Amino acid sequence: MAKNNSLANPATHSFKKRLWRTTKFSALMLGVVFAANSWSASTSVSASTFKQLTSIQEQIAANKSTEAFNALKTLHAEVEQGSIDEALVLQMLGYTEMGRNNYAPAIDYLKRSLALNMLPENVKYNVGYMVAQLYAAQEKYDEALVFAEEWFKTIAAPTPEQAIFMANIFAQTEKYQQAIPYVKQAIAAGVASGKEPRESWYQLYIACSFELKDYNQAAEALQTAIKTWPQKPDYWEQLASVYVMQGKELKGLASLQLAWKLGVLQKESSIRSLVQLSVTQGVPEVGARLLDAALQKNAVPRNETYVDLLANAWIAARENTPAIAAFEELAKITGSGDPYVRIANIYVDQAKWKPAEQALRKALQSNVKEPGKAWLILGIVMTEQTQFDQGFDAFKKARAYAYTEKQAGSWLKYAEDLRRQHNWIKRSQETEG
Repeated sequence: MAKNNSLANPATHSFKKRLWRTTKFSALMLGVVFAANSWSASTSVSASTFKQLTSIQEQIAANKSTEAFNALKTLHAEVEQGSIDEALVLQMLGYTEMGRNNYAPAIDYLKRSLALNMLPENVKYNVGYMVAQLYAAQEKYDEALVFAEEWFKTIAAPTPEQAIFMANIFAQTEKYQQAIPYVKQAIAAGVASGKEPRESWYQLYIACSFELKDYNQAAEALQTAIKTWPQKPDYWEQLASVYVMQGKELKGLASLQLAWKLGVLQKESSIRSLVQLSVTQGVPEVGARLLDAALQKNAVPRNETYVDLLANAWIAARENTPAIAAFEELAKITGSGDPYVRIANIYVDQAKWKPAEQALRKALQSNVKEPGKAWLILGIVMTEQTQFDQGFDAFKKARAYAYTEKQAGSWLKYAEDLRRQHNWIKRSQETEG
């Protein structure tokens, strides 16, 4: 089967979704107040500013965000420009706007707060992290990456969630090679902590591997995903796809077969791929029997596509009886005479002339794509039965079509020679008798 088979390929799927992690607004505000409390003891943050920020925090806790925002704007006009007070007020304005889903002004306030260079280091990089999240929320991933990289450098022991945030941002900017170490770091940290890594982390790992065309890495990640989530058909299908792209069709077939036996395989396209792989890899009977079972279970619709696939799989397996039955069913589904032409060919290969004739006459009573070929075969079949007049008639009709004109003419001459020979033998026998 061609490498661009119908198996699911995650490299073609868009995984560029909003990846920023939502943080509770109240927790952010509480962090601001704690910061203000520590600064009041060690810096020049004024007691008045601290008191007003605490009051504003109470408004926020009471879901009075508009009142809090207005109070912050008033306070900002009163504090000294370029001071720690202003940095803190701008920071809180940014968080307030973020809580109101006004991301663009939130970013502006937070960046202005950072630009004053008055925030303590730990607070500064946390604010940078918030800016990165806000840019990610707006799908401005290049801008998000600038702040995220600076923020991540300050973390002594990153959590799995922090590492995966970095991986997501790199992936969104199509820096898949840089994303991979962060994904691995997140997964390893999760395993080390005794927690099962999140499925979405593996999905990102797999997607990045496909984008990099690192199919060995993709296969390794998919094998782990299958062990963890064996009932997810996508992973089985993607693993088979990886093997096919590596030229390991037999391994791809084995993966799909196992998924089918486990009752996991569900998609029509994957069942079709399994049958096609079975045929191309020299085990068509396996594919035919599997498709027959899938049709019996209604796993795929009993329509023209799948009944035709079933018939051809049986033909490839040289199982003529079920192939003929499938073609007869196909003729009923389509109302076409072409399946009867296929049946006739099966009988011709076996030199069963009478059944071949019957199939061809059924075909010619219906619509066929190439009637000239049906008449040509009928002429051969009738000639083999020494019914020369009917054979001549069929050949003449076949000769009326451009695509069978030459063949029909040759067969007609050959049939005339056969009739003369047949008549001479018959006369000789009668004379001797």
